[in-house]
Amino acid sequence: MNQESKNYQHQPRQAETRICQNCGKEFTIEPEDFEFYEKIGVPAPTFCPDCREQRRIAFRNERALYKRKCDLCGKEVVSRISPDKLYPMYCKKCWWSDRWDPMKYGRDYDFNKSFFEQFKELLFSVPHVSIFNANTVNSDWVNQESDDKNCYLNVGGHFNEDSAYNTYELHSKDCFDNFWIFNSELCYENINCDHCYKTFFSQNCSQCQDTILSYDCRDCSHVFGCAGLRHKQYYIFNKPVSKEEYQEFLRNNPISSYENLLKLKEKAKKIWLSVPHRATNVVKSVNSWGDVISESRNAKNCWYSEKVEDSKHLYITAWLKDTYDCSCYGTGELCYEVAHSVGFYNSKFSMFGMGGNTAEKISSSNLEYCYEVLNSHNCFGCVGLRNKEYCILNKQYSKEDY
Repeated sequence: MNQESKNYQHQPRQAETRICQNCGKEFTIEPEDFEFYEKIGVPAPTFCPDCREQRRIAFRNERALYKRKCDLCGKEVVSRISPDKLYPMYCKKCWWSDRWDPMKYGRDYDFNKSFFEQFKELLFSVPHVSIFNANTVNSDWVNQESDDKNCYLNVGGHFNEDSAYNTYELHSKDCFDNFWIFNSELCYENINCDHCYKTFFSQNCSQCQDTILSYDCRDCSHVFGCAGLRHKQYYIFNKPVSKEEYQEFLRNNPISSYENLLKLKEKAKKIWLSVPHRATNVVKSVNSWGDVISESRNAKNCWYSEKVEDSKHLYITAWLKDTYDCSCYGTGELCYEVAHSVGFYNSKFSMFGMGGNTAEKISSSNLEYCYEVLNSHNCFGCVGLRNKEYCILNKQYSKEDY
């Protein structure tokens, strides 16, 4: 090979601007993106990142829960699938039991029909599990949750107790109406808070207690309507007060009065806007952009993500490497367009798949267009399989035929 051929071979592909086939807006595919698509063997996308995200989230249905009878045992249970849907639904007990075999729904691949037509037929034939929760106690009405006790209408969290109406609450107790809250107790209407106690109507706070209507406070206690404080106690609207003055203020300004609460919120909002805000909540990360990113490297256009490396277009993810376009997904490598799953390697266009018994273990690999497929490998266009390998449309093949 002459020198001219060598130089041409290593010339990087240029960035391209394309028009989204869904919304009509322009989006850019960078040279590094083309390299990723070639690595995993998929064509470049025709939808922009936002429309691809919408397409994945459309399948999730976190909050619309129904009463529906199990199509196997006949028991009425809480279900994410409404009674008017055509495909069968089994309650958790039946779905996880040995009373049925998803392989019985297997079929030969028909080369005279499109794959998506055949996959849709299979998707509407195999029974689906009523709701996604596991190891819960007295928590029938939680979805996408595990290890909850006495919880109601929680979504996307784990290891919570005596809590309700939270979205992505983890390791917390006695918490109501929060979004993205970790290791906290007795908290109400907070956003992106961790290790907090008796914290109300606050955002981006950490290690705070008895904190109300505050923003971006760290290691604070007994603060009201404050912003940007560090290691402070007994502050009202960013001004220090005595303990007695603070207690008197609370008596004279009860947040139990809705009318009074609205007035206090307006005053607190002015304080929030008066202090400098950090551009993004990206911490302990290198060459990463988005928001609420931690301990990551080369994480681009990522949101609510931690421990991510060389990945792009992620939303609510953790422990990922060389992965693009994933939502509500943890522990994976070389994945593309995966959602609502845990523990995949070299997989794409799949959702509602769980790996092993730990969130930090990869237990499924080489899956493509799979739905509710667990602990399986080398499967294409399958639904509801567990512990299987070399399957196409739920039919078993030898390794060579696959």
